[in-house]
Amino acid sequence: MTDAEFIERIDRHIEQGNRYLEQGNRYMEQGNRHMERGNQLMTEVSKEIRLAREQHDDLRRFIREINLRAERFTQAAIAELQKVSEGQRRLSESHEDSRAETRAQTQALLAVIDRLPPPSPA
Repeated sequence: MTDAEFIERIDRHIEQGNRYLEQGNRYMEQGNRHMERGNQLMTEVSKEIRLAREQHDDLRRFIREINLRAERFTQAAIAELQKVSEGQRRLSESHEDSRAETRAQTQALLAVIDRLPPPSPA
């Protein structure tokens, strides 16, 4: 092999190597674009996750507040119902006392009536 053939062969290998490098560079650029887009998407996803967490925290605070309000309302309603129940119990006791007193008065009245002399013929 002559020096010219050897140099020509080396030049062909260098050209082929350069084509591989160019192709590799294109793949690298394409990979970089994909990586850049992936990074953008990750940034967007991270923002969405942060927003979702904030909304979740807001919702949890809102639900907690609603539950506390409902609990306070329920406790107040129970206290009022207990007052009403106590009032009804007292009223029932008073009613029972009144009924007993009415029975006693009725019995006394009937006893008085029983002692009256029979009516005279008119």
